[in-house]
Amino acid sequence: MAVNIGVVDQAHNPVSQLVISRLSQIKAVKLHTGTLGSERAALERGDRDAVVVLPATLGQGPLALPAYYNSGKPQESSAALGLMNAFVDQASFQYAHMQPAFTLNAQPVNSRNLSYIDFLVPGVIAMSIMQTGLFSVAFSFVAFKQQGILRRLMATPMKVSDFLLSRIVTYLMMSIVQMAILIVLGLLLYHLHFVGNVVYLVIVGFVGAAIFMAIGFSISGFARDEGAVAAIANLISFPMMFLSGVFFTLSNEPSWLQPITKLLPLTFLADALRGISLNGDTLWAVRFDLVGLAIWLAVTLFLAMRLFRWEVV
Repeated sequence: MAVNIGVVDQAHNPVSQLVISRLSQIKAVKLHTGTLGSERAALERGDRDAVVVLPATLGQGPLALPAYYNSGKPQESSAALGLMNAFVDQASFQYAHMQPAFTLNAQPVNSRNLSYIDFLVPGVIAMSIMQTGLFSVAFSFVAFKQQGILRRLMATPMKVSDFLLSRIVTYLMMSIVQMAILIVLGLLLYHLHFVGNVVYLVIVGFVGAAIFMAIGFSISGFARDEGAVAAIANLISFPMMFLSGVFFTLSNEPSWLQPITKLLPLTFLADALRGISLNGDTLWAVRFDLVGLAIWLAVTLFLAMRLFRWEVV
């Protein structure tokens, strides 16, 4: 079991750098560094098991290192403090000629500890938006073309643009209804920690739905039948389902793969929904995810306009 330990380096001297270097070499430790404010905030969110402060006077004499641990995760916190105590004892022995005499002064902190369900629900919402956009749009419009519905619409008083707009609005509404159902089920059945702004969630959901609908229109443009739609849509959706942080964090992936998966549209969508739902992030706080979604929206809309066809070719 790996433990998340935050280190606040206020000394910035050879001793503190050596302490951080040695800690980073412990396989059971996921080390994070930052300011006291950021690391305490991460601890209170439940993202850290313990936070240790290296004061400015580190290495100048006997010193008790302030440490804070997550009282809501007794098993992880005990493991983190046990590792830190062992490390402090070893460091005190190794650096005796410097007379640091490290000890650990641990204090509990009440944290908002998120469960796997809290992580999973926003990812499942993102996945449902993707599935609706890809499969519903692609399957339905290929069927419309095969049946000649789109061609016959051109001979009616109804504008084809109105028909398309009505279908797009329908798919958007379906996405929002799915989001609402999943959140309500999470709250009622699994005690989901939802602290976000619903309006922000809907805005991000709309953008994500637009991206995957555009991909669905692109697929329906060159797919000849439902069999081709299923093959192409699954080829696009399956890698994203398992690589975009829907079920597991990206940190569990190989390091060489993470830079690639971080650029996938489903990754941007899942991260933005998760930040808004669980951390109460504003749109500004998830702006980098929104920029990624905006770029994908421009790319997929361009592809949809170039590839979509009114009839089977």
